[in-house]
Amino acid sequence: MRRILAVIAAKMTSALAKLTGHQGTNIGGELALRLCPDILTWFGSKVKDKIIFVTGTNGKTSTNNMIYSIIRQSGHSCVCNQLGANMNSGLISAFINSSTLGSFEWDYACLEVDEASLPKVMAHIKPHIIVFTNIFVDQLDRHGEMDVLLDKIKTAIKTSEDTVLLINADDPALVSLGDGLPHMKYYYGVETETDMGSKGLARDAVFCKKCGNRLHYNYCYYGQLGHYTCQKCGFTRPVPDFRAFIEDKSGKRKLIVWGKDKDFIVETDININDTYSIYNTLAAASCGALAGNTPETVLKGIETYRPQVGRMEKFYIQKPITLNLAKNPIGFNESMKVVSRDSSLKTVAIGINDLPQDGRDVSWLWDTNFEILQEVDETIYCYILFGQRRYDVALRLKYAGVEPEKLIIAENLEDVVDGIVKSESDAGYILLNYSLLFDIQKILKERNEDNETYHVPSVS
Repeated sequence: MRRILAVIAAKMTSALAKLTGHQGTNIGGELALRLCPDILTWFGSKVKDKIIFVTGTNGKTSTNNMIYSIIRQSGHSCVCNQLGANMNSGLISAFINSSTLGSFEWDYACLEVDEASLPKVMAHIKPHIIVFTNIFVDQLDRHGEMDVLLDKIKTAIKTSEDTVLLINADDPALVSLGDGLPHMKYYYGVETETDMGSKGLARDAVFCKKCGNRLHYNYCYYGQLGHYTCQKCGFTRPVPDFRAFIEDKSGKRKLIVWGKDKDFIVETDININDTYSIYNTLAAASCGALAGNTPETVLKGIETYRPQVGRMEKFYIQKPITLNLAKNPIGFNESMKVVSRDSSLKTVAIGINDLPQDGRDVSWLWDTNFEILQEVDETIYCYILFGQRRYDVALRLKYAGVEPEKLIIAENLEDVVDGIVKSESDAGYILLNYSLLFDIQKILKERNEDNETYHVPSVS
């Protein structure tokens, strides 16, 4: 009865939050957790088939929601925290939002889990599968250095011996994590040597975790993701169980995913400029296969998937405006590569806050390759900088070589949108971190002149 009352109170609180203009993604879960500390364990016990966790630095939300789409296409009921609220309260909210007072059972749960919060979550729920996207340096004040984070993840996984690990074979940090665990492991990776525009920048794991020697790369995609080996101790990229091949023909790009025995093949079109979504799609397809779905079901799930708020979200307000969430050097680099491929004259708005959900430490701005934008300076009309750390971004852009005359400081979000719309550019891009996302998206939706906003998958 206590749990039922906690669910009722949480539903009422979430509804009230939404009526007052808030998202309400966490507040119901926070209240339910206070009223009933074991409620997440109870919810986990109500999942009849499989619980899937998706964790890592970038790509969690897109990958998780793609897997959810696949599960739904298979005809099963599934709980999913689609908006990316990925700590205990967010997971509880997802269960509450998916429940009715007469039904507390689901076939599957597909849950994005914050990588640093994995130990706390796994104290309540033991997943059947954990999908790892990648591990990059992110929110140093909360996560610590990469080795500290990997140790936390390893400690959490050791508490669940039966969990199957699905690991990105192209990430040496994740592969070294898997090597130290006795669990059943499957790997996915990109086989085609395709240009993802990394230029060898912002690599976070360039040294072998076993012997400390610098890794040798035969090919690098972005960050530390690629084909690598340690020439001292022999640590090397494992042969993937699920392999991605990329075909570029006549301005179109196709992703082909093969299972190890070639009995599982999925082919899907992907955006030619959207290289980082290759890994998200590959991870989701691999998980779909691992969960027992047919290639036809996996393909349908991928094709019906629609990204969430701020994942390369398109609006039209006198000109096309693209909104994208980016929160660490790798994420920003990948987003800026998309911007740089657009040859039209554009206004680029960059927003950075340092609230707890963003990470208080913004020193990562100096690890971000803003020089990517300077290389296409002639196509950028101006920069609009906003958020609590707007002056930090202005300083970083000056050091990247941007002329101060191109920098505009905006004091509020309406000024950001007005600045893009009124500028003489042909397009606008807004790159920002988490706490700014929903407020500016609300403004864009209210002023949008196109009833159908268009999304493409994001690094987030």
